Amino acid sequence: MTLYWEIFLTYFKIGLFSIGGGHAALPIVQDVVVNQKAWLSMMEFTDMLTITEMTPGPLVINNATFVGNKLAGVPGGLVATLSCMLPSFLIVLLLAYLYKRYKTLTAVNGALYGIRPAVNGLIAGAALSLLLVALFGTNTLHQISFGSFDFIMFVLILLAFIFQRKRNVNPIIIILSCGAAGLFIYSIIGI
Repeated sequence: MTLYWEIFLTYFKIGLFSIGGGHAALPIVQDVVVNQKAWLSMMEFTDMLTITEMTPGPLVINNATFVGNKLAGVPGGLVATLSCMLPSFLIVLLLAYLYKRYKTLTAVNGALYGIRPAVNGLIAGAALSLLLVALFGTNTLHQISFGSFDFIMFVLILLAFIFQRKRNVNPIIIILSCGAAGLFIYSIIGI
């Protein structure tokens, strides 16, 4: 199987099962890209997430572009991006037709309401993985070592949370401020 075909199939499957949007799809993307395919290390995946969060566009699409480009240059990025978008495009066309035809059924409304808890659980799982990598340098609970706890990272996360939730500061300003603070602090202590 050629690399382009493997990229296409991988991101087509990710696009097909990425119900709930980018953050909800992170566990799927992480499992495939880091664990199954080993295209990225967990640290590279975390760095890639930081970059894709700052760039405009959907998270999983940005991820596809990044990984495809890393594996096979610009053509790989295009293949990954388009294959990740294709299932959503086809599903939305089908759902628009079905919703227009059956929107008055209570089963349809019940199914849409029932999906919400699963999506929230997937987002919480992805957030926990990112938090563990940021604070402990690992993405699994059984590998946590409190000797590797990053107190500076904890303070930056806490401040970002407070400024976002309590002060309603623009997320771009928070990202840039935390990046500048991290650069300054970690360059001083030599990490």
